[in-house]
Amino acid sequence: MSDPTVCAIVCEYDPFHNGHQYQLSRARELTGADYLVCIMSGCITQRGTFARYDRHLRTLSALRHGADLVLELPVRFSCASAPEFAGGAVSIARRVKCTHLSFGCEPELIPYLARVSALLRREPDTFAAAFRPLLKAGLSYPAAYAEALAICLQEPDLREKLSAPNAILAMQYLRALPEQIQPVPVPRIGQYHDRTVSAFSSAGALREAAENGQFRAAAAQAMPDPELYLAAEEKREIHLPDALSHPLLYLLRTTPTEELSRIAGMEEGLENRFAQLSLRTRTRQELLAAVKTKRYTYAHLSRLCSCILLRLTKDMAAALPEPGYARILGFRRRISPLLRLLQETEGSIPLLSRARDLPRDSVQFTLDHRAQLLWSLGCSCPERQLGNPDLTTPPVILD
Repeated sequence: MSDPTVCAIVCEYDPFHNGHQYQLSRARELTGADYLVCIMSGCITQRGTFARYDRHLRTLSALRHGADLVLELPVRFSCASAPEFAGGAVSIARRVKCTHLSFGCEPELIPYLARVSALLRREPDTFAAAFRPLLKAGLSYPAAYAEALAICLQEPDLREKLSAPNAILAMQYLRALPEQIQPVPVPRIGQYHDRTVSAFSSAGALREAAENGQFRAAAAQAMPDPELYLAAEEKREIHLPDALSHPLLYLLRTTPTEELSRIAGMEEGLENRFAQLSLRTRTRQELLAAVKTKRYTYAHLSRLCSCILLRLTKDMAAALPEPGYARILGFRRRISPLLRLLQETEGSIPLLSRARDLPRDSVQFTLDHRAQLLWSLGCSCPERQLGNPDLTTPPVILD
């Protein structure tokens, strides 16, 4: 019997919307996949904020609308820069024997992907020689990356195209993918930056609609599972951006700057700026606006805030260069043949679903557990702030 075709999709689904359902459908159609495996950020997202919605709620949506297996991307990678985020996700995809990796992409960027992939895989030194001086000159990471690619490929128009949302992340998937995993870009439907409500509103637009009290109308148009998320909103089973502002400001005001300098991603004296401005701000959002400079993106600074709350140090990050195991958040029973195959295959990543099997002395577990505790304590629903859901909530299982 030949090995199955397995397509990975790296995702957040905060919340799950029609565009996500479309990508799952197209990924299966384009690859002929026997199984679709979603590698999903858990409690903290790549934009640096805690996910608005519970990870098991998002898992349920994914399984209802095309996914066969949902694995958690550890917070060490989900709350990290694009290279580390992509590297952690691709490591899991490779070790669950994925043959393809699908990602959303702006249509105008797709014609460049093959050339970009070839450059990053075959001429990394050429790219690095162009990239590093731009970064040292003060450009933000995304701006320097786009400029270096444009220079190396002699495509000036590429600078603007790489400013599209998640474009740099797509480049990092191409860089990280081994040759045995084929990239499968799916053209994005709708305008990512457009905050108007439509059938293909972005997750950001839906979160904004929720903040403005317009979620019901937006969800009815743009989501295949509006009732799940409406229920979460009504019960206040959500985590708002400023929910943990006071713990964050407390840590910044009381932690020595030498200790803050050890936080993963903290560089160039940013710890001093954070500590000083924490004395003059009252919320996380105010703090980010005050700390923001041209050199750093909001996402980078937001990730630093979450890393401070997690106490995620540079040493901890270095101790976990790739995921040590993959936690199963949910699956369809039809995935059983793949799970048996992975158990029998040397070099596959351990797949864990029971809390008692989690290696509690590991850096990965420590950080993921802290992330879940923080998400729960910041949840707007008082009942969700109690207990230890990370160790008591079973995976989602569908027939």
